[in-house]
Amino acid sequence: MPFEPRILGFLCNWCSYAGADLAGVSRVQYPPNIRVIRVMCSGRVDPAFIFKAFELGMDGVAVLGCHIGDCHYQTGNLQAEKKIEMVRRVLEEVGLQPERLHLDWVSAAEGQRFGEVITDFTNKIKELGPISAIEDYQKKAHLGEGVVGTDRIRWLVGKKYELLEKGNVYGEKLDETEYNEIVLRNIDAEMTKEIICSVIEKEPLMVKDISEKLSWPKQKVFAFLTEMENDGRVEQVDFQGDSPRYRVASQGGEC
Repeated sequence: MPFEPRILGFLCNWCSYAGADLAGVSRVQYPPNIRVIRVMCSGRVDPAFIFKAFELGMDGVAVLGCHIGDCHYQTGNLQAEKKIEMVRRVLEEVGLQPERLHLDWVSAAEGQRFGEVITDFTNKIKELGPISAIEDYQKKAHLGEGVVGTDRIRWLVGKKYELLEKGNVYGEKLDETEYNEIVLRNIDAEMTKEIICSVIEKEPLMVKDISEKLSWPKQKVFAFLTEMENDGRVEQVDFQGDSPRYRVASQGGEC
């Protein structure tokens, strides 16, 4: 049987959902592969929802909102654009194909365009094939979900406009390249922490054990464990000789 992708669509209530409704009323033909979740604004789509969809086996995710400048909440679609940009970076970092995520704009009067967007995206996913063909896709999606859910990444994405246009607390503005480098650096750091958490979630381990399992230098593992312990994400449980064993924090931590 030919591959029929499963696609999840997050549609803005005021524009793209109305555009989908118009497509139906106008009998516009498009593939029936998409399942729709209506949201009040594309900016309300949490990046973690996207990774959860991939973890549950969705082959593609589409986020459709109002055209730039027409957002019912003024800047919601701009926020969506920043989030999707970040999610694509994380998808690439964890080994999932960023092309499986699509962001587009459809107005309430564009029923025909809605059909074209869904048709084009469905055809693209057919070319990519099922997400289940990617080795350990669920683990990779779960890892990505942990990364985009951290306070640091959320803060950076939410502050992009301010950091580029207004500057930091010292009035220093960042250019696009500097900002992207900071985001990528933090994505890498949060991914490292999530990987460490995945190793110690079943049993407490010493730095040496974690280093051997991940083939990482002990200094790198120890530096991240120290930061994670200060953040309340991991804790020392006991000692083997002079070496502490670490586990995911039993209270207050998010690992």
